[in-house]
Amino acid sequence: MLAGGKSSRMKKDKAFLEIDGQTLAERSLKVLDTVFSEVIISSNNPERFACFELPIIQDEIPDQGPLEGLYQGLKAATYDEVFFVACDMPFLKMDLINYLSKWIPEHDVVVPKLRSGLHPLHAFYHRRCLPTIKKNLEAGRLKVIDFYPNCSVKYVEESELEIFSDLMNAFCNVNTPRDWADIHKG
Repeated sequence: MLAGGKSSRMKKDKAFLEIDGQTLAERSLKVLDTVFSEVIISSNNPERFACFELPIIQDEIPDQGPLEGLYQGLKAATYDEVFFVACDMPFLKMDLINYLSKWIPEHDVVVPKLRSGLHPLHAFYHRRCLPTIKKNLEAGRLKVIDFYPNCSVKYVEESELEIFSDLMNAFCNVNTPRDWADIHKG
């Protein structure tokens, strides 16, 4: 779970916003723990996440965004295939994550592609991506999807995912106070 961001637009740590008495981090970790035998938190504030008693990794180079978290996560993981998700996605679906996993290890990246765009922080990555990610980090190309052209990528189209109910909620994330207010309306 990627939780290394500064939450600058939200003005408070998104991972600890609460829905129904659970923080967003707790909600995500509960789903991830159900699906995976290994769960790692990527955070530059490890003391905030110590209560979860999970391995916590930090960025080696600060201010590189989620690409650095992805890189460090792949290096730290025991397994070759790793699911990465942002901590600000409150409605993760276990069955959707399992569905996406079926294209790993045949591809280096398995990423949902909805009409709203790609969801690289709700995607699987194979350890084979490490050299390519490292090159992008060294070149200052920090957008996660910028390394995709150098990898085998499975874009899972929205039409393939429509078998899941409430699909848009599964990819909903909280970046701003307005996003947070919209979640509580719906």
